[in-house]
Amino acid sequence: MNLRLLVAVPLLLAGTSCIAEERPNFILILTDDQGWVQTSTQMDPDDPETKSDYFRTPHMDSLFDSGMTFVRGYSPGTYCLPTRRSIQTSRSTLRHVFNGSPVDEWTAAYRDLVTIPRVLQSVDADYATAHFGKWDHRFDLPDPSTLGYDVSDGATGNGEGNVDAKRRNGRMDKSALNPSDDPKVIFDLTRRAGAFMKEQVEADRPFFLQLSHYAVHLSVFYRQASYDEVLEWEKGEKHFIPSFAAMLKDLDDGVGLLRQHVRDLGIEDNTYIIFMSDNGGRPTQRLEDGEVRERVNFPLSAGKHSVYEGGIRVPFAVVGPGIEAGSVSHTTVSGVDILPTIADIVGADIELGDIDGGSFKDVLYQPSAEVERPRPFLVFHDKDGRPKSKPDRADSETALIQGDFKLIKTWKDGAEHSVELYDIAKDKEEAFDLTRTMPEKTATLSCLLDEYIAEVGGDVTIITD
Repeated sequence: MNLRLLVAVPLLLAGTSCIAEERPNFILILTDDQGWVQTSTQMDPDDPETKSDYFRTPHMDSLFDSGMTFVRGYSPGTYCLPTRRSIQTSRSTLRHVFNGSPVDEWTAAYRDLVTIPRVLQSVDADYATAHFGKWDHRFDLPDPSTLGYDVSDGATGNGEGNVDAKRRNGRMDKSALNPSDDPKVIFDLTRRAGAFMKEQVEADRPFFLQLSHYAVHLSVFYRQASYDEVLEWEKGEKHFIPSFAAMLKDLDDGVGLLRQHVRDLGIEDNTYIIFMSDNGGRPTQRLEDGEVRERVNFPLSAGKHSVYEGGIRVPFAVVGPGIEAGSVSHTTVSGVDILPTIADIVGADIELGDIDGGSFKDVLYQPSAEVERPRPFLVFHDKDGRPKSKPDRADSETALIQGDFKLIKTWKDGAEHSVELYDIAKDKEEAFDLTRTMPEKTATLSCLLDEYIAEVGGDVTIITD
């Protein structure tokens, strides 16, 4: 048995509490472009529209049922790159890529920031850390090892799966990559993740594993057997494309296999699994005959590349020691909260710097608890604004969420273009703009956002390719 001492991690055994003496393991499953309603779990218990009417994801459903589902779980960014940097460092997307500093200056500073591996290794040098799959940091291409990871696929980019993964990673076991049975590399990633976990368990080392899937990003690849199966499913009004359903089924099967690895290794009672997507689902989907359908993220508005709910609200769940199975929280959490939460769980005594996230550890055991952040709000930004209803395209858009209220600003030609206010507790579709009926709340949140932008040196007008 591992005898490392740890800060108290609550475990519930036969109705009684005890203190675990083993360092916990952490697994972050990051899916790609998976919308909030692209599972067969009802993400909001009070709203039957918040599940797919076609897709079936029994393994994801089981994961959600085994722990806590967050009704208001958010990705830090509106697309791949910004979210992945924000998760590692707990800094909003306005602090990187989009600010006015030269890219080379910012990325040099980024390499020295406190990251998830550095937090864990500050507590116990035996912590093993790994990243498998899509890294996608772009620009100066920092390798995961630069940020403290022991094992990784290297600086993999914005790939589609099989072919791209093979081309970018010479160390991958190419014998396992057959496009006919693993087109999105779901099962090879899962196999290697299982091997990494097994190695650490046998060496009596705690670990952090981030498994970043290429699915269900862009090009639709799937196993033929999965496609044949989904053809038998009854199509819905919102979701109805068999090829996408087959790709999602492959991803779901991969999640099931990963959890089976955890059970087989006997570490389920000491392992936290965090599940989330890197951004919301695409705002439209193309049918196999070429027709394009909209509102696939309903009841959320818009989708990927937007700070409206469809672009940033994502499936978000945590399973782990002492977390009540089937619990649900309406507390707002984000990927920027993952680093401080892990630091809190392991009792890290390390200065995290000027971060934007806060620990949601207390929420895991008390669903109504709140997250205390350095600033009492979350900020989201998209450099290439795509307002859902504006006929004249804005340069960029920024959102601030505080409590139940969400302010959205768009920017054009270096100036404020529009302001909107929504009560996302009552209006997740963002159909009712409250700026006229709540001018004081609008002004307050607008000032908070402007002050934050000035404080962090964000440039909301810059367009970075």
